[in-house]
Amino acid sequence: MGMAHPTRRMPIVGFLIRRRAIWLSEFLANIIVALLLIFLMSVTVLYLLKTIEVRRIDRSIAELKADNIATAAMLTSYRHELHVLTLLRKFAGGRVTDTTLCRVAGLVCANGERFGYDPLLLIAVIHVESIFDPSAKGRYQSGNESGAIGLMQLKFETAQEVAKQLNFPNIKKSDLVKPDINLMLGVSYLTQLITQFKNFKLGILAYNQGPGAVMQTLSNGEPLTLDYYRLVLKSYYMLQKMAREIDRQAGVVPEY
Repeated sequence: MGMAHPTRRMPIVGFLIRRRAIWLSEFLANIIVALLLIFLMSVTVLYLLKTIEVRRIDRSIAELKADNIATAAMLTSYRHELHVLTLLRKFAGGRVTDTTLCRVAGLVCANGERFGYDPLLLIAVIHVESIFDPSAKGRYQSGNESGAIGLMQLKFETAQEVAKQLNFPNIKKSDLVKPDINLMLGVSYLTQLITQFKNFKLGILAYNQGPGAVMQTLSNGEPLTLDYYRLVLKSYYMLQKMAREIDRQAGVVPEY
């Protein structure tokens, strides 16, 4: 008997890639792994893109909310300023140009918010001091000029001291006829006096008579001259009454 030659087993299913036999099952496994990797990479990329998009949307929403808040605050400020301007027009009775009234309305609202004052109080002080005339010059009862200038009738020496405290040292006398500068310095000075005397009435009186005169009167035990204070309160109460009437006619809740 001749020797039996061992038979070579051929793969049941196979094919040739670069002359090497690859099992179909191995090939399919590689394909599946590759597809899984591609799928995972696609999912990861989509997740990252989605995350970036969500963050972008969140930022947009936050910006819109901030814009809405800022817009609402701006509208409230504009409404308040318009309300004060309407009041000023009625209160001034055509004695002052509309340009000046618009300027005063914006400034008293801004300074009132900055220093914590009712704008009507600032208007009352301005009314008593200058009747809304930005270039007004104060006079003593004798007729001589007192040196007080502008809407809140500041003397240049006083204005210089206040300006230095506000880091505005290079002020000129001509600056006091500018409504924004005059109001800024005047309201700041009034605030200092009220704080110094720890009393609203005394602060108002010191603004008119000077802090030294008020302190001297108090130290001597003499009665204070209240004419100026009464004039400011008279204007203030008149403004409040007119403001309520304007609100009533507009059908809104009074702000003052």
